Amino acid sequence: MNRSLRLALFVVVALVQLAVAGGAIVKSEIALRTGEAYRFRIQPVDPVDAFRGRYVAIRFAVDRAPAPDDLEVKTGKRVFLPIEIDDDGYAIFGQASAEKPMSGPYLRLRAGGIYPDEEGNRFVWVTMPFRRYYMDEDLASDAGRAVWSGRRGQREASVGVRIRNGVGVIEELYVDDVPIHEWLAENAQNR
Repeated sequence: MNRSLRLALFVVVALVQLAVAGGAIVKSEIALRTGEAYRFRIQPVDPVDAFRGRYVAIRFAVDRAPAPDDLEVKTGKRVFLPIEIDDDGYAIFGQASAEKPMSGPYLRLRAGGIYPDEEGNRFVWVTMPFRRYYMDEDLASDAGRAVWSGRRGQREASVGVRIRNGVGVIEELYVDDVPIHEWLAENAQNR
């Protein structure tokens, strides 16, 4: 293979890689800027990523959706979950589907399988694509502790997620309905 052909092949491969990465970034940015805002309850932990630093790991309180009797989906395949709002104003999942909903907000997520509950109702378990909230290294530990205390019943913890065309992006972490940066500033003396 001559040198100019190898160079051309290299350039094409590099452009394809940039296009794929750029497309993912653009989809997330569009969802973040123009998507509808929803709040999900969470159950977080506070780990460290050796390459990206401290973050608040998020475990969503809602991780399954009702599955109709005719829904068959293999583990790892995508399902569509309509977003509904519960009595407390938090986002929950409506009935899962293999097809994109005709209207309304939804998330397109990977299925972890379909399982029955104690009453025989079927549910599809899902994996949320966003499980980390990155923030300043110096504040992440305090944020994790604040959110963890919510899990013990002392505080309410949630995340704001922007959703557009099945794509969701975390916008904000909340403790007692206050954005985490504001909450940490207001409660600095209690840390």
